[in-house]
Amino acid sequence: MEQNTNQDRLKILSPTLRTMDLEISAEEVKKEYEKVLKKYIARVKLPGFRQGHAPREMVEKMFQGEIREDILDTLIPENLRQELETLNVYPVSVPRVKSIDFDLEKGVKYQVEFEVWPEFNLPNDYLGEKIKLEEIKIEESEIETILKNIQENAAEYLPVNDRGVVDGDYVVIEIQGKDLAEKKFLPVEKIVVLAGHAENEPQLNASLTGMKPGEEKTFTVSYPEDYKQKRFAGRQLEYRVKVLEIKEKKLPELNDEFAKTVDEVDSLEALKEKIRQDLIKHREAEKRSQIIDEFLSRLAEKINLTIPESMVKEEAEAIIARQFREEELKKIPREVWPQVAAQARSQAEKNLKHHLLMREIARKEGLAVSDAELDEEIKKIAEERNVPVDKLKEALVREERLEDWRLNLLLRKTIDFLEDKIIIK
Repeated sequence: MEQNTNQDRLKILSPTLRTMDLEISAEEVKKEYEKVLKKYIARVKLPGFRQGHAPREMVEKMFQGEIREDILDTLIPENLRQELETLNVYPVSVPRVKSIDFDLEKGVKYQVEFEVWPEFNLPNDYLGEKIKLEEIKIEESEIETILKNIQENAAEYLPVNDRGVVDGDYVVIEIQGKDLAEKKFLPVEKIVVLAGHAENEPQLNASLTGMKPGEEKTFTVSYPEDYKQKRFAGRQLEYRVKVLEIKEKKLPELNDEFAKTVDEVDSLEALKEKIRQDLIKHREAEKRSQIIDEFLSRLAEKINLTIPESMVKEEAEAIIARQFREEELKKIPREVWPQVAAQARSQAEKNLKHHLLMREIARKEGLAVSDAELDEEIKKIAEERNVPVDKLKEALVREERLEDWRLNLLLRKTIDFLEDKIIIK
């Protein structure tokens, strides 16, 4: 229900929606009218009159609508800005003019509608709920999986010349297909295949087995009509394959010497323990983030926090833009799009609510980021990016992003504060 504030000009329609009824004096309107009219007289060229000498009455009559729009385009934005500053009201969206009453003798009356961030207070006991951080347990199988991945990444691929191809070898081949119906050859290709891989054509795997560098074989593949690669569907191709090179995968042995090459440790057992501690640290960070996320969501629900619709739409569009490239967006089926949009909207509301709450918590608890802290952050990032500190800072100032960095630091400080206050280890 609409309710009046102490300022009759401002009306509250909802926690985020406002309207204002404003006036511009006849004196201001007439003054601007004369300025605009003079411009029109000076630049219009009417039949029978030299440019700049058309009769005032004729120009007024012919360009009445345009003159009125020019006056409003000049006076309303400035008048609205002054009124908003006087009332300390800061719209988050461009105010929309809903009605205009224009009278040269009486002035202009108009109404605008706009959105603002909601005003809210945190409950006095908002930090009362404590959440215990459960002990993180790591299974041995998880450590073994990571070790196996490290071992795989350290594998060497050594040339083989004294035997034929076996499953698991990486084989450099030259291959050319021939359409048996059309008697046409396909282009010659040089590719690397993993012998025995399930996604290879079975005939290719069978042919490669036992072949040595320099050897050639032919095999035929009859592709079904519904084959996934349309250019081959329904065709019968004869392939000539020649082995150019065989490379055997050699995994390093998992021992103390290998562990020393991976990290600054003395043994394989020490490497396993480091992996365990890194996993615990990572899982604990994830759990802490989840706890803060749930805490903020419950707090937003408790105080019934509302977000301006324009901000939700803007954030949802940004989320979708981050998730999908433009070409991917075009491929989303029409029937799936409502689900994508709904998920983005839900995430947008959550993001904005959490952001507002953290800023209010920082204000309530007196958290701030000093210039020294900001400079230290810039120095750290500059070192990570291997760029001069002064160059990075100059870029931030030039692009007007310095305060964004300060805000990000403040939000991180707020998260640290919340973790310290509500999480029990």
